[in-house]
Amino acid sequence: MEMLQIIIVVSIVMWYIIDRFKPLWEDWQYGKYVTIAVSAVFAFALAFGYRLDLMNALGVAPVGGAVAENSVLGTVLTALTLMGGSSAVSELIAKIKN
Repeated sequence: MEMLQIIIVVSIVMWYIIDRFKPLWEDWQYGKYVTIAVSAVFAFALAFGYRLDLMNALGVAPVGGAVAENSVLGTVLTALTLMGGSSAVSELIAKIKN
């Protein structure tokens, strides 16, 4: 359960930081894609840097693997989950601000 809590906290902190820097490129023609690229780089760096594994955190073992080991697939899924958490976390931060 500890890794799941870390993943949630990392997601919130990551999107808080991205939300703070978003006004720099928000008005650009391709600002939406810059946000996606920044979140992708940030999410993969955090997931692989901290060796976060959502599958391991949820107790799901890959085929032929043990639950206690982090897998590359789990880390990639964690990074994709961190990337996709933008709207939910951004809305939560906006509601907390207001």
